[in-house]
This record gives sequence, C-alpha cells and structure tokens, in this order.
Amino acid sequence: MAEELGCKAVRVFNPEDLAPALRKAQGMLAEFGVPIIVEVILERVTNIAMGTEIDAINEFEPLTESQQDAPTTIAHNA
Repeated sequence: MAEELGCKAVRVFNPEDLAPALRKAQGMLAEFGVPIIVEVILERVTNIAMGTEIDAINEFEPLTESQQDAPTTIAHNA
C-alpha cells in the first residue's frame, strides 16, 4: 500500500533485523527522497479487540469492571 502511494517500505519480521532495516531505510531515503515506512510485524495473531462493527467487537481479555481489576484507572469513578 505504501508503495502505491509513492513511498518505499521495508518489512521486518525478526527483532535482530530491525537495526539493519533502519539503516536500509536511511539509505533508501537518501536514494529516493520519498517517505520510507518501516513496518515491524510483532506477531501473527494480535491480542487486541477486533471487529467490523462497534457492537460486535471480539474481546480477548476480560474488560475492567471493578476496582480490583484496575485500581488506578477506575478508582476515581467509584
């Protein structure tokens, strides 16, 4: 997608490849003079809430519902 918008992109899958990818991106910036996107793939399946509609979100972890769940975030609302 980035390249379709006139940018260049580098994709990284392994942590040890991040530094070389950043060096490559710097070289590409000097060579092409366009924005360079470094995409870091963290994991195949993310553990985040997902869904196409706001009322159909899939939660992978229980929501915070009591002060014991997250005392510093909802204590002020109690």
